[in-house]
Amino acid sequence: MPGRHASHRPAAPSPWPRRLGLSVMAVALIGAAGLGVVSILDRGDSECGATLPVTVVADPTLAPVLTELARTYTDSEPRQGDRCVEIDVAASTAAAAVPTFGGEEAPDLWIPKTRAFGPAVDDGLIEPLANVALSPLVVAMPQDAAAAVAGADAQISWAALVQGDGPAVIADPAATDEGLASLVAVRTALGDQIEADQLVEVMTQVSQASVPTVDDALAATAEAPAAITATEQSVVAYNRDPSGPRLTALYPAEGTFGFDYPAFAVTGADDDSDARAAAAAFVTHLETEEAQDTLHRAGFRSPDGTAAADAGIVDGIRAALPELLPAPAPELIAELSRQWAALSLDMRMLAVIDVSGSMNEQVNGGATRIELTRDAALEALTLFPPDASVGLWAFSIEQDPPNDYIELVEVGPMNERLLNGSTRQEALVIASESLPSRAEGGTGLYDTAWAAFQSMRSGYQAGMVNSVVLLTDGRNEDDPDGIDLETLLTQLTAQFDPAEPVPIITIGMGPEADMEALQQISAATGTTAYHAEDPSDIKAVFIQAMIERQCRPNC
Repeated sequence: MPGRHASHRPAAPSPWPRRLGLSVMAVALIGAAGLGVVSILDRGDSECGATLPVTVVADPTLAPVLTELARTYTDSEPRQGDRCVEIDVAASTAAAAVPTFGGEEAPDLWIPKTRAFGPAVDDGLIEPLANVALSPLVVAMPQDAAAAVAGADAQISWAALVQGDGPAVIADPAATDEGLASLVAVRTALGDQIEADQLVEVMTQVSQASVPTVDDALAATAEAPAAITATEQSVVAYNRDPSGPRLTALYPAEGTFGFDYPAFAVTGADDDSDARAAAAAFVTHLETEEAQDTLHRAGFRSPDGTAAADAGIVDGIRAALPELLPAPAPELIAELSRQWAALSLDMRMLAVIDVSGSMNEQVNGGATRIELTRDAALEALTLFPPDASVGLWAFSIEQDPPNDYIELVEVGPMNERLLNGSTRQEALVIASESLPSRAEGGTGLYDTAWAAFQSMRSGYQAGMVNSVVLLTDGRNEDDPDGIDLETLLTQLTAQFDPAEPVPIITIGMGPEADMEALQQISAATGTTAYHAEDPSDIKAVFIQAMIERQCRPNC
């Protein structure tokens, strides 16, 4: 960029300000705001022909100590040719930094927390130099609670975090490396054998206990003895504040992920070989014993895992490096990120359940189809956040003449109080439990599907995922006065608005379900149909369908 590596400072302000004082307040602001800039002031050295500014963008957890190291480095009078090197340190997340690469605002040096969980980067715009620090992901708890849970070996299980009385508090996986790494670690620990509906349940529990940032997670320990996930370094830093409860870092027995703080030279619009060389020299300085000691004092480990000499004595961590898990496959990260995003979206959903006579058929000599459906609906209700908007219809033939369907619970927030004083969630539970008593008659599928679509479309709410989830075990059996499939598809296609989508996610149950018709109905509204060929699988299929309603047709 103009002036990015100029010999003299431009008059216009830089995107990375270079004249901020190195006061304690400035360092505090970096840590508090997550985005700050500190410069190394000119020394006025007469031997310098000019100043060579080198911009460094580092993860906010590293930026404060990196500022200290930059000052030390500048005091050593580094030169690049006849120019004095001046290091400018800015704190920024990878999500904010990466879009600048290749442009005028690109830094010379980038040090993220890790690349494993961050945004994709064009490898042609960065050159790897070296890792400068290491901090494992840990589970942290107040000392007394940690001793009760983990014992003397300070170990805990990732799986136990979501299978105990309450899930651990994690930072938002969509916004933090720590949160996403925690989610991947739990998924990895549970193994590939976990059923889809079980994974959804686990992720739902975790999502309901998540907080926006790691600082919020740390603050949660002051209110309750919660388990949180954070970097080891953040535990050390937190324990230096005497006002909060003292934390102990626990190390999962299955292993954990390490944040390796890799340094990269970055290509900008006016790539300067001198600045690139100066950036590489600064990274080399960070590998020195003196620099590593400074990083140790800040709570970081050396890239090889070596901790501070006094680690484990008063800082709440242990000196031995835990087993580190390999970087996860990008496909796994993408899958979990998609599912997390689905769970995080506000929902407005109408569940439409077939209560025709065929739903009374027993499955393998046990429960009936409608009983299995009832149980799946009750299970699903536990997975939705309290403010989710949910409604319930039942349908067969003339459930509420002349309609083939009956509205059991109107769509609305589950935590809303109804006229009788109960919450909508309580009403949904009662209505779901009543489904088996309603099972009789034929299947008015097409009229009900059209009515449900119209109802949700007329009440469409922007900013929410508006959807219909319809479950049936048969095919349309309505009287001749009802609409046929061709008419239904024509009307759905004409009325479906991609700008305000209302997908009808259909679920066929058992071998008699008309999957061809269901697939066409769903396709007309931009989504897909599901088939629980074995009715005993309905719980898993029902829950998976309701989760994927959020991301269709892109999942």
